[in-house]
Amino acid sequence: MCYVSVTIKVENYARWKAAFDFKSAARKESGSKEAHLFRNYKDQNEVMILFKWDNLQKAQKYMESDEIRKYLKDVDAEIVNITYLSEQEISV
Repeated sequence: MCYVSVTIKVENYARWKAAFDFKSAARKESGSKEAHLFRNYKDQNEVMILFKWDNLQKAQKYMESDEIRKYLKDVDAEIVNITYLSEQEISV
């Protein structure tokens, strides 16, 4: 398993969220296990998503695809940062 942290800027959250929900099946087919969405308190147009993916190679292939870049452009959103993470431990 791997995790992917993605920060994006959106013009219109509702429009982007509808497209994000629509892409759910494609993400699952590509190996995504779950996605946690967060919004910046100070800038509601900044969204961070923490994905859980079945493996790093599938995550990279999906996240760096031309299809994703086009989808984001179509909904007036852009990737600010992508970070690939390996979980080390869970702590409380």
